[in-house]
Amino acid sequence: MSKIIAVHLQNDRNGNTLVFRQSLETLAENGQNIHLITNRTGDTPGFLSGLPGVTYHYINYSERGNKWRVFFSFLLAQLIVFRKVWGLLEPEAKVYINTLLPFGAAWASRLKKTPVTYHIHETAVAFPLLRQIMLFTAKRNALQVVFGSRYLQGKFDFPNSQKHIVHSCLPQSFVQEAVLHSNHGSRKTVLMIAPLDKESGLPELMQLANLMPATKFELVIDASQKDIDAYFHDYFIPDNLMVYGTQLNLHPFYQRAAVVLNLANTEQYQETFDFSILQAMSYGRPVIVPMGGGVNELVAHGWNGYRISGHYVEKVRKHVEQLLSNKPLYADMSCAAQLVASQFKPEFFKQQVGDLFSDGTFFTPRKKEQLAEVLLYPAALQEYLNNAMN
Repeated sequence: MSKIIAVHLQNDRNGNTLVFRQSLETLAENGQNIHLITNRTGDTPGFLSGLPGVTYHYINYSERGNKWRVFFSFLLAQLIVFRKVWGLLEPEAKVYINTLLPFGAAWASRLKKTPVTYHIHETAVAFPLLRQIMLFTAKRNALQVVFGSRYLQGKFDFPNSQKHIVHSCLPQSFVQEAVLHSNHGSRKTVLMIAPLDKESGLPELMQLANLMPATKFELVIDASQKDIDAYFHDYFIPDNLMVYGTQLNLHPFYQRAAVVLNLANTEQYQETFDFSILQAMSYGRPVIVPMGGGVNELVAHGWNGYRISGHYVEKVRKHVEQLLSNKPLYADMSCAAQLVASQFKPEFFKQQVGDLFSDGTFFTPRKKEQLAEVLLYPAALQEYLNNAMN
């Protein structure tokens, strides 16, 4: 049984944290000895909390406060992570780093000549001033790099590392709940789930709600109510828009939703894989996503949703109203959305993650039939449709 030292700075409820949890659950099920370095959470448990068979090593790190306080907290966390990884390393151990942020773990591993695997989920880095240092560290030390999408792999250059694409998946428990309750609820709301960030499309959603006063909107933000109130202090929130903080259970929101949106500004904020969109499609909800970023790989325009920049609020409004009023169109898109979501199977994810850390095993993703590849990447279908029209 090999020892794996896993590192993730912020134990929150973001998509990349959920994917990391699924990876660690898989490795623990395979009999690996997992030691996890992460921060403590507050009242709301993060996705990494309560992992069975995992030994925890906590650090003091917080992303609250002004930017300089967060910056120095981040630098201090690197020193603590370095020390903890150094103390845990032993012969035959491996280090598994989630996101580019915990670069202190990579340098501790290099000094002890330990193999490092990076799992990268996004192009954005919380500290732009340190981006080049983080990238240099990863390129210098990573034996393997795992990407969450083809889009993301194309954004990074790791010439000396083994590169793998492991598509994220939904937990089996979520999929079962979605299948059981996909047709429950009134399905009269328009839903968006986003981080507390201007570039994630929050102003555009408020503008859209103002344009559609007869439609109910729901916005779920992964942040505390205090931070949400401070952010919206200078905004007028329309009466038909309900804003919620971090939620432990999103199923009621998807059950009420008719359409799910991602209005992110892809010039500044490019998500490589939006879990809320995949969750929505597992419920059979048509989605509207940006033209850029990895999330657009999940959608073929006019088949299981629409690909529209969040800047074009009027165009988004027309398509939302079309989906709400055209029942045959909605039914077709709903079936297509569920079909795409069904391709992201937990068993594929577990097989691929297990191969990454199996001694003597090279990463050999299963060969998929051409139809499965199109369903897995509706963007490929979109390209086919565009070529056929020209």
